[in-house]
Amino acid sequence: MICNVIFDFGAVLFQWNPSKIVQTFTDSKYEQQLLLNEVLQHPDWSSLDRGTMLMAEVIPKFAARTGFPESRMEDFFEHILNSLVKISCTQTLFYQILDHHYSIYYLTNMSSAFFETLNERHSFLSLCKGGLVSGKELIVKPEPEIFELLLERYNLQADESLFIDDNEDNIKSARSLGFHTVRFEQSDECLEHIYDLLDLIPK
Repeated sequence: MICNVIFDFGAVLFQWNPSKIVQTFTDSKYEQQLLLNEVLQHPDWSSLDRGTMLMAEVIPKFAARTGFPESRMEDFFEHILNSLVKISCTQTLFYQILDHHYSIYYLTNMSSAFFETLNERHSFLSLCKGGLVSGKELIVKPEPEIFELLLERYNLQADESLFIDDNEDNIKSARSLGFHTVRFEQSDECLEHIYDLLDLIPK
C-alpha cells in the first residue's frame, strides 16, 4: 500500500525547460546555443547539482567560457530561478495528496542555493515531511545511494512509496530499489494514472 509520495522538482513541481529558458533570456540564436552547451548542459552544471562546486565558483567559469560579463551571467542565473515557476496541475495534485493524508517528500537534483531560494519563495514546500537535495548530499539521482539515503533518513519503505520524476534513468533506479514509480509528463493520461494509483478523485 502506498503511504508516501516523493516528488522531483524540475519538470514535475516546477517548470524546467532549458530551451525555453535560453530563448526567453536572449533573442540571439548563437547565445542561446552557447548558454545551452556551455552552461545548462555542461559538466560544471552537474557539479553544481552535486554540490561539488558552488555558485560563486561556477559563475566566473561560465562567464569566461561563454565570453559573457560576470554580471550578465548572474542575470542569467536569476532568470533561470525565475523560470522555475509552479506547474499548476501538480500543485493541485500536491494539495489533494495532502488532503488524503499521504506523506509528501521531495528528491531533487539541484544546487543548495537554488533550493534555498525556491524554499523561500514557495511556502507549500514546508508542507512536505522532508526530502533530499543533491547539492546538500553530494550525491545525485539516478545513483541508488540517494534513494537509499532518503529511505534511511525518514524511515520509509520503498514498497510503500510512490516516486514521481520526469527522467527515465531516475525512474529505473527507483524501480530497481522497489519504489512504485511514475514517469511524469504534463498530460491528462499521466495525471489520471497518478490519481488512480492513489485512489484520488480529480478536482
